[in-house]
Amino acid sequence: MRSTDPHTLTSQSTPAEQPRSLDSHGMRVDAERRSGNVVLAHVSGEVDLLSAPQLRQWVEQNVTDSDGLVLDLDGIGFLGSAGLSVLAELSERAANDAITWAIVATKRVVLRPLEATGLVSQMPVYENVDDAVKAVAGAE
Repeated sequence: MRSTDPHTLTSQSTPAEQPRSLDSHGMRVDAERRSGNVVLAHVSGEVDLLSAPQLRQWVEQNVTDSDGLVLDLDGIGFLGSAGLSVLAELSERAANDAITWAIVATKRVVLRPLEATGLVSQMPVYENVDDAVKAVAGAE
């Protein structure tokens, strides 16, 4: 059953296909499917009040519960509270065993808000894409 709340992350059961890219409100998501049924999403631009709902929706439409997800956030130039909310929801979803995921973050623009809110200790953060993909693929 799909939630009617637009702020809730849910997934649809669809066959494994290539995830779509997204370019919306100053944010871009370029995605590909990697080995082990891992969706790798390179997120760039600004994740703010306008674009965060689009990121949430993109995850809902492109990542099923049987997929793993790696969000490469090193292309982000701004991470606002709405973007942090999406990441917190993903963390909660993962805690409920609905998704295996990781983020790649090495830049201050992403790490600082994660550290300031305490979210960094609740999330699987990696310094490079290869390590994150291996971790997610191995955890499935």
